[in-house]
Amino acid sequence: MKMFRARWAIAAGVACLWIDGAALGEVPYAFSDHPSQDGRCIGDHGAGDLDRSEKACLEQVGELARRIGPGLQLTFRNGKTRVYLNEEAKCQSSDAEGCVKYQLIGYFPEHDLILIEIGYWEAVSYRLVWADTGDDTSVVAPPHYSPDKRWLASVASGEGPSGPPNGMDVVPTRPSSSLREWHYRTPDDGKWLYEFAGWDGNARVNLLASSLGSPQRSVPTSIERRKGEWHLREPQ
Repeated sequence: MKMFRARWAIAAGVACLWIDGAALGEVPYAFSDHPSQDGRCIGDHGAGDLDRSEKACLEQVGELARRIGPGLQLTFRNGKTRVYLNEEAKCQSSDAEGCVKYQLIGYFPEHDLILIEIGYWEAVSYRLVWADTGDDTSVVAPPHYSPDKRWLASVASGEGPSGPPNGMDVVPTRPSSSLREWHYRTPDDGKWLYEFAGWDGNARVNLLASSLGSPQRSVPTSIERRKGEWHLREPQ
């Protein structure tokens, strides 16, 4: 599992987020060894989580979104609009408290879902937005489709305060009263870090759990759907 620090670098007025540390592995700008490629926009040639291209996404989604200076404006299918406004001045101040930047970094055309990255000084989070209504939900990382594409799963974790929130999410691609979202955030005294290891059918997300205590060990576990609900099978 990768350990990383994410931070903002301000250069020539442009903010970018990168990872540094000792364990980048084969995929740069990635939170794990298995960064999702689902929802990557046409013309985006990146491979990690933090190298997704807003330019490619703006070109693909057309009238759904446009960049107006520091604002990312979304126009939903129902005619309503929403603007996500970057805090440019705060990001360029000496302490950067309150710094936040929004980028359109993914689109799932089959389900008309938009993925937004929310970058902070030493953190990052993500939001899935349904383009028809503007309804949204938070996820910890760019998500992975289930084989039948009814679900999207996100997993992220790392030591220290930087990077995305430690946790996982399973979200239906089409909101339904019979398909409930599931969100888990690792408690401060949690003993395990989790990494996405792949879908096993449509009702199980395989995970690799790494212990934070001694002796350090890694064990397989999963998120499983039983009786209409998702459950984390915690390692023993």
